Amino acid sequence: MAYIPNNRTIRIQGFADFEDQLKQLAEGYRSDLVARNTLVKAAKEAMQPVLFTAKSLAKYDYNNTSGIHMKDTIRVEGRIPNARDKRSAYVNASDAAIALVTVKKSAVSLANEFGTKKMSARPFMRPALDVNAERVVAKFGSALAIIIPEYAIKIARKKPK
Repeated sequence: MAYIPNNRTIRIQGFADFEDQLKQLAEGYRSDLVARNTLVKAAKEAMQPVLFTAKSLAKYDYNNTSGIHMKDTIRVEGRIPNARDKRSAYVNASDAAIALVTVKKSAVSLANEFGTKKMSARPFMRPALDVNAERVVAKFGSALAIIIPEYAIKIARKKPK
């Protein structure tokens, strides 16, 4: 049976004020460094529930003798979007940071996620995000509430008096 993702809309308000606060914080500093030390860090933290769920849903092959299992290659990546990211349908040109849960691209991971003509799909990445979408948004907000003040203090110590 094919995996059918949930269609949902999550509304987030207050980002205009947040953007102003980040601009004030970045005043006199490279904005990419501020984004990397705040937004990217918070986005990676927010994606942890997706990582744990994907690992729990990923098939474990007990017959594998190589010692490397698919679930061992699942990880969270966060970064400022590069040109290739911006060509993706999932990344907007205005996105300041992205975080992804990824798995080593292999015949095994692709076959599990999407299936083959001989094997039905056993998706683990898409359901992990579906189940945790609202949790990710909430965790992103709480991570920013901790990370931004800590970073502001760090910057304040570096500024000349």
